[in-house]
Order: sequence, then structure tokens, then C-alpha cells
Amino acid sequence: MSTTFSPITRLLLIGASIVVVMAGMRAFADTLNAFFLAALIAMLCAPLQAWLRQRGWSQGASLALVLALIILIGILLVTFIGVSANQVIRKLPDYEERLQQLETSTWQQLDAFGLSEQSREALESINLQSIFPFASAALRGILDSLGNILLIFLMLFYMLMDAPNIPRRLKRVLGEDSPWLARANLFFYSVQRYMILKTVFGVVIAAVQTVVMLIMGVDFAVQWGVLAVITNYIPNVGFVLGLIPPVVVTLLEKGPLVAIILIVLYSVINNVIENFVAPRFIGEELGISALFIFISLIFWTWILGAAGALLAVPLTLFVKIMLLDADEGAKGIVALISEGNGEHPTKV
Repeated sequence: MSTTFSPITRLLLIGASIVVVMAGMRAFADTLNAFFLAALIAMLCAPLQAWLRQRGWSQGASLALVLALIILIGILLVTFIGVSANQVIRKLPDYEERLQQLETSTWQQLDAFGLSEQSREALESINLQSIFPFASAALRGILDSLGNILLIFLMLFYMLMDAPNIPRRLKRVLGEDSPWLARANLFFYSVQRYMILKTVFGVVIAAVQTVVMLIMGVDFAVQWGVLAVITNYIPNVGFVLGLIPPVVVTLLEKGPLVAIILIVLYSVINNVIENFVAPRFIGEELGISALFIFISLIFWTWILGAAGALLAVPLTLFVKIMLLDADEGAKGIVALISEGNGEHPTKV
């Protein structure tokens, strides 16, 4: 006996299912963050592990080398962050004094123009927490994610250890010619290519910005360059998050004019590479519109916290390739979220 549902009933059932899944993901966000981050790192490391196996390395030796590289990179990054944070903390008293001087000179200028009272009322009405809720949530979430580093590493260890067996198992379960297997391969390829290209362009942008800051004499230029590489993985708003600290330091150290020049140079460098160079390699490969990437950033950050900002594009690619592209009834949704006129498919 077959049961058919009306379009409205089917829509309500799908909506209810999505709500249940979203509620479950929010309830187990910490564990899911660890799993997704470990899976993302495993996907990026799998080609290196496979390359070592092809060169005659045993499974244990290749796994040990990959894990050693991950641990080394992690130790270097944590050490760099710790040393940088200590250096910034030592400079805070100087910045506090300069902030007071800047505030005094600003009020004197406003008094000269007769605008001090209106400006005070405007400043008192500003709630910084409401202006930067995303930034504060991102910073808290990143610190929370560091607390799960052991869980992430354990998951990563078992994923990499089992990685060589996964393709064979999928072929046995799904079949050699299964469209699901082809979609899985496309998903892995898309995520790997996106992350590699994002890293390359992030390093290029950060290197140019670091050189500019060194020429301008900005404090902690190298540290802000590393921050720019990290925030580059956050689509759309990562540039702003990476721009705020060096601009604030430059404002306190060099004054408003130099800070404005830094903002202009930062923006020009980022826009030239992100809008003219990177789209030739990244934009069409994703097959997802910039608007929907921004919406997905908000959605995954709401579901998973700050780690969702880093995982927004990979998770969106998973939903599009593995779920939406596989459903004939979702062609309209795929057309809405796709790049260009909606007919462009995700490339292999």
C-alpha cells in the first residue's frame, strides 16, 4: 500500500525534519565542531598520505609522518600566538596612554567646531556589543574550539588511519557506478581545491599586507599578517575581522591619517586579489553565488558557533553536492543558490 502526500504536506514534513536536524546540531555543536574540523583536516591530509603510500611508505609510516607534520604546525602556531599575545600585552600600557591622548585631542577638536555635546550623546547611544556581535562570538568560539583540540586530534588520528580503506568500502556498499560515489568524489575534490586555493591566496594577500605594514612601521606587522591568513578562511567578513586589530594599533601609534591610509591600502590589496584574481580560480569552481555563501556563513555560525564560520563553505558544498544535486525536486533551489544564471554546474 503506497501513501502519497500532497505538496503542502510534503513541504511541512520536510520543514519539520529540517527543524529537528537543526535543533539536534545546535544541541551537540561542540562535538560536531570537533568532528567536522577533524574531517576537514583529514580530507586535506589524505592526498599527502596517499602520495606517501604510492612512494612505498607503509600505512603506519605515512600516518606517523602526516600526524607529526600536523603536530609540528600546531605547536608552531600555538607558540607564535602565545609569544605574540605576550608582546601585545606588554604594549598595552603604552596604548592606553596614547588612547587617552587621542581622546583628549579629539574632544578638543570637537569643542573647536562646537560639536562636542552632540558627539557625546551619539557615543553614549552606541552599543559596541551590538556593532560587533559576530566578531566577539567568533573570538569566543575559536578559544572554545582550542579546548577541544585533544578530541579533534583523536578523531583525526582514527580518520587518517582508516582513510585508505574508505574508498574500497564505499565502492562495495554503493557499487562501482553509483552516482553517490561520484558525488562523494566531487565533494572531496571541491573541498580540497577550495581550501588549497584559499590558503594560497590568503598567504599572498597577507604577505603583501605585511610588507605594506612593515614599510609603514606598524607594530606587530608579522602577527597581523598571520591573523589575516587565518581570518581569510572566513568568507565575506574575514577581511574585516583581520583588518580591525592593525588599524586600531596604527590609530593609537601613528594617528588617524596613517590609520586611514592603512585601511585604503588593505582594502585595495584585498579587493584586487579577491575580486579580480581569485574568482578565476575559486568562484566558478564552487558554483555557489556570493550572496548564498554569505547567508550560509550566518546560518552555520548560528548553528555551530564561531567554528561554523570556518566550516561554512565546506558544509554548504556538502549540502549542495550530496543532497540538493541528488534530488530532482530541488532543481529550483540549486538554481537559486548557483553562481551566474543558475545553470552553471559544479565542476569536476
